Amino acid sequence: MNERLKFLRKTLKLNQQEFSDKIGVSQSALTLMENGKRTIRDIYVTQMCHIFNVNETWLRTGQGEMFMASNTFSLDEQAKKSNLTDLEIRIMQSYMNLDRNIREKLMAELEAIFKPNHDETVATIEDNIDPEIETEVAAFRKELEAEKRGETLLASQKPERRESS
Repeated sequence: MNERLKFLRKTLKLNQQEFSDKIGVSQSALTLMENGKRTIRDIYVTQMCHIFNVNETWLRTGQGEMFMASNTFSLDEQAKKSNLTDLEIRIMQSYMNLDRNIREKLMAELEAIFKPNHDETVATIEDNIDPEIETEVAAFRKELEAEKRGETLLASQKPERRESS
């Protein structure tokens, strides 16, 4: 396995310091591993496979392809390709940390917003507004606003000032 480790590093065009930094070992430890004077621990095998997309079977036995076929989506790679800002990355990370139910509700809202016929839907809803209900809503709004200002107002009355004590 030590020869494949060295071959992998050279294939990736990394010097020992760069490679060792990425897998979390000292350069001297990497040198010993490459020269067969130190056992390559499973944790470092796992690190190499994860970081460099290496086929673990190839690394351990020499059988199969050196690299795994890349058919997975990498948010880090996509963020780099799309030149995402730190804020955009934080938004994506925060979204992924949300509870599944909250994500589903959020997606339903976003789907409704970005639906191709969204403008037509809004126009249709606005066309179907009941004037009687709108009058009641406006009167209720006035009551609430008056209450907030400390006035007594019924929907059918004009404002009256409360006596202050």
